[in-house]
Amino acid sequence: MLKQSSKITAAVVLAVLSQSNYAYSPPCELAPSSCVAPAGGEGDSRHTENRVYAGFNWTLGGKQGWIPQLVLGARSLRVKSSDEVSGGDLNLRLNVFNGFGVDSLRLSYVGGNRDVQGNIGGGYSFADSNFLGTAAIQSTYSRLGADYVFGAGAIRPYAEINSLQQPKNVGGGGAVSCPSGYTLGPVADSGASGAQSSNGLTCQQPIM
Repeated sequence: MLKQSSKITAAVVLAVLSQSNYAYSPPCELAPSSCVAPAGGEGDSRHTENRVYAGFNWTLGGKQGWIPQLVLGARSLRVKSSDEVSGGDLNLRLNVFNGFGVDSLRLSYVGGNRDVQGNIGGGYSFADSNFLGTAAIQSTYSRLGADYVFGAGAIRPYAEINSLQQPKNVGGGGAVSCPSGYTLGPVADSGASGAQSSNGLTCQQPIM
């Protein structure tokens, strides 16, 4: 009964204000037609970025000293407008400067942001005839990490330069906007429903 009385009182106040010259934005639940969802701001945008790349890798403290290995790879990332990235990286290391041969193959999960990505995965060392685990940090044109060769029990840190650029930026859903005659405001101040709001905002039409 008290709730019904409050609604009647609010309706009376609304009627009085609508007859005055005072601009008033009523709660959306009392005047549903005065509130609409803003346009734009669809939310988080994303795209898939595929790259092939090449580079040189140095095994730190390895038998080959400062003689690098050639790296050929491919990376696929899902890039969000929030700058978060995730995906996979497949690369092959080749000995080309001290006799030709396939050294190893790696497949890693990639996660992080556009500036720095972590790599973690596994592969196979043809040189050791054993499987390996790998972890690394990738930034623009560079990677620093370490492999663990099972069976041999060896940890082999490495440094790499490659042609992987920073993932491209993704634009967001865009700024929200209201129809002519409406004012943009937060849902908390208006009591707008989900159908009348977007991204926590609603458009209200003042009543004169």
